[in-house]
Amino acid sequence: MRTSSTPSPTAAADPNPQEPVAELLAEADLVVVGKVDSVDVAIDADQPRPRQAQTATVTVDQVLKGETATTITVTKPAGTWYFLTDATEKSYDAKWAGVFTLRKNGTGYELFGNTGVQDDAGALPAFQRVLAGRPERVPAATEAQVKDWAAQADTIVFATARGASDHVTLRTPRTDFSTSATLTPIEVLKGTMAAPMQVVQGPQPETVGGTWAFPVTESGEDGIYFIDTSSGTPTVLNTTRPSQINENRIPRG
Repeated sequence: MRTSSTPSPTAAADPNPQEPVAELLAEADLVVVGKVDSVDVAIDADQPRPRQAQTATVTVDQVLKGETATTITVTKPAGTWYFLTDATEKSYDAKWAGVFTLRKNGTGYELFGNTGVQDDAGALPAFQRVLAGRPERVPAATEAQVKDWAAQADTIVFATARGASDHVTLRTPRTDFSTSATLTPIEVLKGTMAAPMQVVQGPQPETVGGTWAFPVTESGEDGIYFIDTSSGTPTVLNTTRPSQINENRIPRG
């Protein structure tokens, strides 16, 4: 089944499972988007887990819950699998920017939760949706949407998308996202596509937390792409994430 919603074998063994955003918001005294400016004690990915306690100075870019100054002191408790660092550390366990879930701790704040700093690309949109009273996850495409895209599309393809670095519209700690990409076909479901194709993202609806965009990564992202070529510029019609569309839902004939 070609859908990113299918759990991978490694997901069950993840030492830092994501807690529901609603639970994190309910328990937090302060939730901010920010980045680590300095940290003590220095830790790197080669040191054994669980990690030592740390204290960091964090610059606050946006407050999602609570009130605070633009610079705060944050402690990371001992015994976690993640650690705080700067942007040069590329380890999965290294946290330097993102959504900080915090509890008051004397004159500063302490991180809590399995990940402490939510730094994946979907973190901020998920918090924004829950704060607006909406589901944490973006609803899947409806049958009507899929049928409409299939009818409009000249080409439907299961492909790997690699975003273009010169059209980045969203930057996150782990991945940047672009409005244009190169699609490399894996299986063509409608029309023809014999070679990689340059595409752009079609108009997206106004929605809390945004919709989706093409990841600017070497590995790219596989998904189902509905493409309209009538304007001369191949345009992806999807308004929900292509990786979450199951091939079995596409109308045949």
